Amino acid sequence: MNIVVLIKRVPDPNTPEQLVSISESQDEIVLHASSQYTINQYDLNAVEAAVGLKEAQGATVTVVTADDASADQYLRRVIAMGADNAIRVELDGQSRRDPFKTAEAIVSALKQKEAASLLIAGRQSSDADAGYVPYLVANGLGIPALAPIVSIKAASEQTITVGKLADTTIDEYEVTLPAMLLVSNEINKPRTPGLKGVMASKKATIEVIQTDVGGHSTVPPKYAPKKGQRAVQATRFIEGSDEDKASALLAALDK
Repeated sequence: MNIVVLIKRVPDPNTPEQLVSISESQDEIVLHASSQYTINQYDLNAVEAAVGLKEAQGATVTVVTADDASADQYLRRVIAMGADNAIRVELDGQSRRDPFKTAEAIVSALKQKEAASLLIAGRQSSDADAGYVPYLVANGLGIPALAPIVSIKAASEQTITVGKLADTTIDEYEVTLPAMLLVSNEINKPRTPGLKGVMASKKATIEVIQTDVGGHSTVPPKYAPKKGQRAVQATRFIEGSDEDKASALLAALDK
């Protein structure tokens, strides 16, 4: 079985609020120079799920991220967890903020490699908290996607049986491969890499794939400003009859 895992580098969720702000254009999360990054937690669950399948029945695990060279250290961490290969799809910062361009770059890279039997990703990232990219990648590859997955019960070369979280139950599905699974944190507890894995990861080769994706974002993100960044609006009291108040309110809303 050939398994591909998608991961993303995100700002450390424990970063103090005062070290994080939203750009004036509201399209970028701005971090203080001392802020740290980490691997998205759900993506670590995805890596653990893939490595668990590898250990249980044999598989090749390839981890993919769309980023620049600064993300290589995070690819090495998941290699230390037990992944066999790592691919970095070169993508500039502006394009990474667009889920459509990110997915397009990943799809373009994956189509250059041997087709995967199974793709696994975290259900969403802790920065944008959207979860678009795995679905867009699945759509680009023409395969089904299922989420949120909280258990993997059995797998073969043709199918995989999973538990999917519903409102009040965990429903069981048998999914025909290839397919994309978006996992939640209930599925497992990611392992801490051992010394042997860490040493091996330092020698691992990270494949870099260039794509034609880049340039102006087609769907720029919009983040709500932090409370301290929000513009303070003046309060105006409208006097007069009900008709005068209604007219003044409509005029104000029309501005």
